[in-house]
Amino acid sequence: MLLSSYAPTHTLLASKFDGLSVAEPPDSPGSSSGDNNNKKGGTSVEDNTNTAAKQEDDANQTKQSINNNKHDVYPECWFEDEESGTPLRWNLFVGVLYDLMKGKSIINKCSFPSSSSKSWKDKLNQHNFLPWRIRVHFTSYPTDDIILPLNDGCNIQTDNSSMSSHEHIITILRSIYRNSLKQALFMQYNSSKVAMSITKNSHEKIWDAVLQSNYTLYNEVNVDLQSGISSPAISSTVSMATSKDEDIPQLIPIRVMLNGKTAMQRPIRHEKESENIEQKRPREILEELGTSHAPPHTTLGDVLLSFLPNHFNIDSSSGWVSIASDTTLYYSIQGVQPSLKCAMVDIWRALSHPDHFLYLIIVVNE
Repeated sequence: MLLSSYAPTHTLLASKFDGLSVAEPPDSPGSSSGDNNNKKGGTSVEDNTNTAAKQEDDANQTKQSINNNKHDVYPECWFEDEESGTPLRWNLFVGVLYDLMKGKSIINKCSFPSSSSKSWKDKLNQHNFLPWRIRVHFTSYPTDDIILPLNDGCNIQTDNSSMSSHEHIITILRSIYRNSLKQALFMQYNSSKVAMSITKNSHEKIWDAVLQSNYTLYNEVNVDLQSGISSPAISSTVSMATSKDEDIPQLIPIRVMLNGKTAMQRPIRHEKESENIEQKRPREILEELGTSHAPPHTTLGDVLLSFLPNHFNIDSSSGWVSIASDTTLYYSIQGVQPSLKCAMVDIWRALSHPDHFLYLIIVVNE
């Protein structure tokens, strides 16, 4: 990751976080030539030496004060996708941001006129978005509505006036996460009972697990929240025959982000609503249909078709959904593209985020 501009705290930040490379841009204070200095009045070597010594003393004093202070001091910064120049929303999961930026990059490149005879799908398979290049800024924080402001965020009120800016941001993120988790639980169970029954200790434990990327700790709480998470996959006849219907979640909370716009969220039913399947259990229907017909459970193709009916086709005989041949479209979940035939409940159990939402990213050429 490259620091985009010079800041007094850049040396300290680089020493505090491994992996950050510090580069002084051409227009930074230290990049002016000796000729320019002479033209502006001939700044002496002694003045330059004194200035450099003063900056070094200031950096040392700042570093010492941080070591002596119980609160860490961080410069206010924001991140930007280097390729598109898009500010990254700090309240979203990094996996969601990656899918959004990769989709945007793919669609822009695949839609660009080319003399090559390759189809856009062939170009998509050859597109390599890694390493993901991110630029970090310490000035000119965006003032529009692209990303939330750091100073007031979601207007979270705290009783601790001595809270550092870093702790304040963590408090905002924790509140955003908790609210998102409660929304997903309400959709999953069609009731607020489970969300309201989470104890304060469980809230703290699951949030600590998210911060520490500790799945074992996370699962201690999540096992009682995400029902059916350990039941077998249902995308095959064999697994359907061995799984119990009562173990399968019936409502799946999803968030669909189309071209980076505000997420559309709603619960997706595991079983399709149709008069033709009411008399038989889904397991029995799947065994009769085999793989040549669409199953009775909701697939990824069904969901995409419901959101973008003009970009997908449905086979009238089999019921399977496919992308329209004249459509330039990219979809992604956690960096991968599951088959349109995959059951939504299987995708949710494998690729949902810690807030229980399944984030489906779609980018189309408008």
